[in-house]
Amino acid sequence: MDRQLTFRLPDGYDERRITGELENHHFIRKEESTAASFAIYDTFDWRLFHQSLVLHVSEGDLILYRLPELTVVQRAKITNPPVFAWDFPEGELKMLLAPIIEVRALMKLAEIHSQSTAYRILNQDEKTVVRFNYEETRSAHQPEAPILPDHLCVKPIKGYGKYYRKLVSRLVEMGCTTIRPDKIYFKALETVGKKPGEYSAKLRPQLDPDMRAAEATKVILRFLLKVIKSNEHGIKADLDTEFLHDFRVAIRRTRAALSQIKSVFPAETTDRFRRDFSLLGKLSNPLRDLDVYLLKEKVYKAMAPATFRGDIEPLFDFLRERRLKALEDVINGLDSEQYSEILKDWETFLNEPPDNALTASHADMPVIDLAQRRIYKKYRRVVKTGNRILGNAQDKQLHELRIECKKLRYLMEFFSSLFPNDKISILIKQLKKLQDNLGDFNDFRVQKEYLENIADEFPVTDQQSRRTILAMGSLIGTLDKESQIVKSSFSEIFTGFVSPSNRRLYVELFAVEKARTAL
Repeated sequence: MDRQLTFRLPDGYDERRITGELENHHFIRKEESTAASFAIYDTFDWRLFHQSLVLHVSEGDLILYRLPELTVVQRAKITNPPVFAWDFPEGELKMLLAPIIEVRALMKLAEIHSQSTAYRILNQDEKTVVRFNYEETRSAHQPEAPILPDHLCVKPIKGYGKYYRKLVSRLVEMGCTTIRPDKIYFKALETVGKKPGEYSAKLRPQLDPDMRAAEATKVILRFLLKVIKSNEHGIKADLDTEFLHDFRVAIRRTRAALSQIKSVFPAETTDRFRRDFSLLGKLSNPLRDLDVYLLKEKVYKAMAPATFRGDIEPLFDFLRERRLKALEDVINGLDSEQYSEILKDWETFLNEPPDNALTASHADMPVIDLAQRRIYKKYRRVVKTGNRILGNAQDKQLHELRIECKKLRYLMEFFSSLFPNDKISILIKQLKKLQDNLGDFNDFRVQKEYLENIADEFPVTDQQSRRTILAMGSLIGTLDKESQIVKSSFSEIFTGFVSPSNRRLYVELFAVEKARTAL
């Protein structure tokens, strides 16, 4: 099946020369020239690109293309460019993109201006048998420089394939070369200094098994520092809640690395930065708590009994007001001299050249040895803790197990490149299932306690506010019931985690003889 092709012109050719030479062999009719502009959109973490999709906004049209061919997947009419998934007009495009974008904001990454002149090739009966466009493209960011050299887009017409193939052969003979359809996408982003997929919060450091443990740890920590700094702007601009989420996860992982990858740095250095990052973690706690509640607004309203559903709205108005103050506190914290000094000192430490002197007992240990010992010790701790509470777990014990599981997960992600991907992925997936259960239970418990505290602070001034308090009480009861449902499934999920097949895999990957002597 013939498909549209884009051709780069040979050196020295322009519109007049290329069409003039084609007229020696084809009957060509020139159509009108049109100007158009379109903008490229994606999320900060490139969710569309990672699905081989690109979204264009052009003069009231939303067009979703599939990379690399740039074939149209879906399109829709709009009045204003959407920011969040819920801003899309109802239809297939929204249904397709909402699960991909989730709560992330779409951002305009680049804008392109194009000038296109249409041509038709006619046969002896003066029927159109091939279409092609002569196109010029420029970036709104740098209008003086073309994104691509001027080019031809050749479009086949059903039933006239031989004419299309004849034109393509002629262009190749003239020295034209094909251009990948997605090249304009990459070149447009390059013009504004962006590289698709350049940001990711997923921890995938590539480590050499023989690398010094201290240097390998710095590789991990430098990546996390980059994530922290990359999200500062989005937090301050309040673009979407995931900027804060990624920022906080990177800080938690940094703290976990400092506490779990033991004795690779001097004790005084580790202790100092653990205190610093503990402080940074606490900076955004209130804002994240409020974000979680507001993101689940529809869920909580659905949880409330029908008689109270309309009365719960003032609670979320109250939370939105509190969020404004919490956001202001976070922005002030990020702009503070203390924050700046912590990150400056941290970056300086991470970029210091390796010290040949032994500064910590495990600094020079091969990272593979350290990884195996630490992961296996933490795994055994999780198993021991879980087995001890199996069948009669108290809320506090489940919380403690959740923390231990999180530490194990971080260690496995830090060092995942050192082990066979297919095997460690199985273990991480099984651990995540246990974490999800413990995390859901903890979320319900924390949300219940948070609502109880809010109820004490909520202003009761009239009959409506009293009904809101009653609605909150009903929601607290529902959250408590949900937490007990999740708790009841813990034993079965933990039993799956400690299954013989899982245990054998942990032993195979991590329990080498030298790892049995726990650090």
